[in-house]
Amino acid sequence: MRTVRALTGGSGLSADQPWLPGLPHVAAALATYFVFGAQACVTGLLLATLASFVVYLPVTALTLNGGHAIEADRPAPVLTPRAQLVLLGLWTVTAWAGAALAR
Repeated sequence: MRTVRALTGGSGLSADQPWLPGLPHVAAALATYFVFGAQACVTGLLLATLASFVVYLPVTALTLNGGHAIEADRPAPVLTPRAQLVLLGLWTVTAWAGAALAR
């Protein structure tokens, strides 16, 4: 959980972090509403959220930190543009797959 907090700036509303990791996965999941409907959209959003905070963000933090856990006295690694694109792709695939399976 410390990894997620470190990457999202605690509550996710940090002035020193211009990119909020939670917003793109919500946008990717909401796009499914127009194709699959509300129930499938919510399912895709829930799956993308779960995958994001349980798998994607911790693995991204480990990757950006050279495979080592983030120490409490060190700042979190900065999300690179490439990492942001990879996360957006993973969130989009997860949200659309979850919505398609729920349909």
